Amino acid sequence: MTTIGLAGAGTIGSGLIRLLNTSPAARSLRIKAVLVRDAARPRPGLPVGTLVTARSQDLTDDPGIDVVVELLGGVDEAFRVVSRALAQGKAVVTANKNLLAERGPELFALAAKHRVPLGFEASVCAGIPIIRTLQEALRADRITALEGIVNGTTNYLLTRMSEERASYQDCLADAQRLGFAEPDPDYDVSGKDAVCKAGILATLAFGAYVDFRKIPTSGIDTLELEDVRQAEAMGYRIKLLAAARRSADDQLDAEVAAVLLPLEHPLASIRMEYNGVLVDSEGLVRTLLSGKGAGPAPTAVSILADLLDIAEGRARIPGAEHPFLAGAFDLGNRQSTPSRYYLRLAVPDRSGTLAQVAGLFARHDISLASVLQPEVPDTAGGSLVPLILTTHSTSRGRLDLVLAALAAEGWGRSVVLRIQEN
Repeated sequence: MTTIGLAGAGTIGSGLIRLLNTSPAARSLRIKAVLVRDAARPRPGLPVGTLVTARSQDLTDDPGIDVVVELLGGVDEAFRVVSRALAQGKAVVTANKNLLAERGPELFALAAKHRVPLGFEASVCAGIPIIRTLQEALRADRITALEGIVNGTTNYLLTRMSEERASYQDCLADAQRLGFAEPDPDYDVSGKDAVCKAGILATLAFGAYVDFRKIPTSGIDTLELEDVRQAEAMGYRIKLLAAARRSADDQLDAEVAAVLLPLEHPLASIRMEYNGVLVDSEGLVRTLLSGKGAGPAPTAVSILADLLDIAEGRARIPGAEHPFLAGAFDLGNRQSTPSRYYLRLAVPDRSGTLAQVAGLFARHDISLASVLQPEVPDTAGGSLVPLILTTHSTSRGRLDLVLAALAAEGWGRSVVLRIQEN
């Protein structure tokens, strides 16, 4: 019998408790103690005799507990619990993407030092076995690129905007009402959630630590329905992508951003709250995994899979070659990588504006592929109106010079999206 100390009994923790009570595969697992903030609150579903405590040492220091499952969220408290458990020689399973993205090298170093496994399948795309695939199924291949829809909230919003022609604000309000988005949605819609996951996936895919804080990141919070309409009229669909690719000099180009994907791209058809990850490699060429990326049930299933690996002796103990311990990847300069771009500018409603904008692009040697000025209702002179442009291939660094010049003119905020061709 493998005994578990469960740190956190919120939505995910309660889902794990239910699964441990109902899954035949979990017969060899038993919860011995649960760490909570309020030990007096009733905890339905716990086995009789389970210790409910507000003291983390009742889990980390109990020699009768074999595995600590960390579901606290956040970084600081979670790090204290997980690092103490590893130092005490206990295996750990965590669903905490923020913890691993920020403190992963320290935690895997502790796991390696004390010869214990650290399972984290549930930390990224919980309903998709992407971490297991990267660590096991693709370990003999050389991965050249990875891109994914790794945040269900933003994909839900973009799907609703695309299929129902509803505004961003209306879709967000519905997502909050249905529980797909938090009351404060910034963590999801700004790309902060996706970039933590991008750091973890890129680390595993390319064999060395990728610091998520160095990955250029933007979200979908500036998008409007007009952007979705125009993208689809051009044969594209907008998706928030976490992407990383080996550059020619064996550095790593990485970004999290809303991108125009061709409609035939495998990720363009991923709908609603589903996630999808596409891996390009030299041997298998392309591997696509898709499924529900979050929620109590998918997350609990991934946690249970890690627990079963530990209980049955299949879990891998990290060594010096583990990606989180094999040094840090040198991120390349995406500013110099050529690409096409879609722009929606807010420009003054006066004669000569289009010529002025075109002149700025020409001055920086950027060729325009298309120009569209949607009709808007008559407004007072001097107001800002939309101007939609697409460019031929150029560098983001060069494009930023144009945007800086526009900003210096006092014009409105711009939407800039990369156009992906394949």
